[in-house]
Amino acid sequence: MSKTILELDNVSIRFGGLTAVDSVDMKIEEGTVRALIGPNGAGKSTIFNLITGIYAPTAGEIRFMGSKINGLKPHVITKLGIARTFQNIRLFGEMTVLDNVKIGMHCRTGAGFLGALLRTPAVLAEERAITENSLEALKLMELEHKADELAMNLPYGEQRRLEIARALASRPKLLLLDEPAAGMNPQEKQTLMSMIRKIQAMGLTIFLVEHDMKFVMSLSDRIAVLDYGRKIASGSPAEIQRNPAVIAAYLGKEVV
Repeated sequence: MSKTILELDNVSIRFGGLTAVDSVDMKIEEGTVRALIGPNGAGKSTIFNLITGIYAPTAGEIRFMGSKINGLKPHVITKLGIARTFQNIRLFGEMTVLDNVKIGMHCRTGAGFLGALLRTPAVLAEERAITENSLEALKLMELEHKADELAMNLPYGEQRRLEIARALASRPKLLLLDEPAAGMNPQEKQTLMSMIRKIQAMGLTIFLVEHDMKFVMSLSDRIAVLDYGRKIASGSPAEIQRNPAVIAAYLGKEVV
């Protein structure tokens, strides 16, 4: 039986009088691809923000690898092994592709100010390791040949993949992808899908929010559905396609 890597137990968050996420329970098994779908404003990105420490739950508990992570700072959660991308691309456009990925390794570095100033052997060795790891992440996203280009000069689809490479550089156990296929053409989506499968095959657990139902249904092991902050369904892609509550709230018709 697969081990649970992430668990949401009766998690809620309220902003004033608005309940954005309402008593959500969820378990994600290690090594799987889990998708979270629902209409705009359903609370999907809010759940990502709760998991990564941007928000603290009003109620409930979030556990990663068996340990409670409520109230931890985002950088601490990243160091524990959770990395994410965002709906809107957040790259440093005037930095190189390689340097953008190196930033993702910041949580794994140990060099202090004095060591960096003196360029000690330990610091130099760490810098070499950062470069090697960053190039490996770029290779996974098939961007190693663009390492010296400015991030702003990449086509849109490659910028999306660069964000994933940067997240991978932090060496996560759980990767959260917030609308990774948004704005991509069909060919770019197929390329991204094959890359995500390759990452999963390496043992990484993936939790994604996405609106493209073909993408979701083709890639996911299990799917959860939110509507107005509440989880209304959870199951395999086939079960979700046939679920009357999901069809009424979101899909509108069965997805082939």
